[in-house]
Amino acid sequence: MFSIMENLASTWWLFLAIIILIYLYIRRSNKAKTQVRKTRRGVDRSLTYPRQYPCGWYRICNSEDIPKRGQVKQGFAVGREMVIFRSDDEHSQVYVLEAFCMHMGAHLAFGGRVLPGTNCIQCPFHLWEYNGKDGRCIKIPYIDGKIPDKAKMHSYPCVERHGMIMIWYHPLNESPHYDAICIDELLTDRFEYRGCYSYPNIQMHLQEFAENAADVQHFQPLHGQMFIPWTKIHIPLIFVHHTASLEFDTQSHIAYFYDTAMLKIFGKHYESTKIDASITFYGPGGITLFRFDGNFGRIYLFHTHTPTNYTELDVEFRAYVERKIPRLLSWYVMGNWIAQWQRDIDIWENKIHKRAPCLVKNDGPILKMRRWYSRFYLSKEDKDDLVDILDW
Repeated sequence: MFSIMENLASTWWLFLAIIILIYLYIRRSNKAKTQVRKTRRGVDRSLTYPRQYPCGWYRICNSEDIPKRGQVKQGFAVGREMVIFRSDDEHSQVYVLEAFCMHMGAHLAFGGRVLPGTNCIQCPFHLWEYNGKDGRCIKIPYIDGKIPDKAKMHSYPCVERHGMIMIWYHPLNESPHYDAICIDELLTDRFEYRGCYSYPNIQMHLQEFAENAADVQHFQPLHGQMFIPWTKIHIPLIFVHHTASLEFDTQSHIAYFYDTAMLKIFGKHYESTKIDASITFYGPGGITLFRFDGNFGRIYLFHTHTPTNYTELDVEFRAYVERKIPRLLSWYVMGNWIAQWQRDIDIWENKIHKRAPCLVKNDGPILKMRRWYSRFYLSKEDKDDLVDILDW
């Protein structure tokens, strides 16, 4: 759907210019307005969802958030406090540890420092030193002899790719079940980074985004209209017809969502506007990738979700675009995607999770998606081994 408008935009520059002017006017007129979340009383929606964070890779921050050697930063994800730091050695590698010192509980992101020339961080309280690679305490300045084996912080598996710092989360601290996303094509000079847009504190559960792809009947009611990019303003007399499908890869952590969309203008379908779009889920939805191919080139759009609470996500979009594509057009692509995504937010932030939904024929493979998604949660047997994880 978003691809269609991009195709039109490559020729309808006047139409695009008008939309941009409208957008700038709306942005200026709303500049002084502050969005205030309404306080909901009654049902605690979070209690209807799985009381777990899915196992998988998540974006904890971006490379530009911690650019210098020896820099330390606070992190928070999956209900946990973390300390993020970049080593001061020749590797300049990012490490992520649990935040609170094993000794007396000081937060290492507040006053902690990376030791010069090393990958170790020092606690500000009693100067204990921890190795970033495995989290082990390597020095306690006021004792001689062996350091206790239990003097060890949890070190999150961490990779830095495509401008993102990604960590592996597993409540039992198991090693990664699969590698973090890596798109080789983006490592070439053919593509360039075109910016990111962040939306913190979206009040939804991560599973909803995955189920959204399987819910084929919601596309026409929510996404059947065309909107001015970055806004909720409907463009009259232009509609979109969707044909959506879902496919699961032989690699058990990957799923694909496909959408064939066609414009309907003044009541007539235009076959020439038909475009195929795809989204790839790398795990439970912490990292998803949208890819668009058109006559003007290729655009990659990372759509990431980092849970901070069971029903709260920090969402970010990151665009990588072929250099030959005009910046105005890539801006337009992002705006279309986000304008349509925002249509879903009003639903996600106010719905509950139906564990036994009353489904009917042609609703789509929602239960199949739930079965696939369940692999990212702990089994009952695993949960019995983890006393601080609540049951469903």
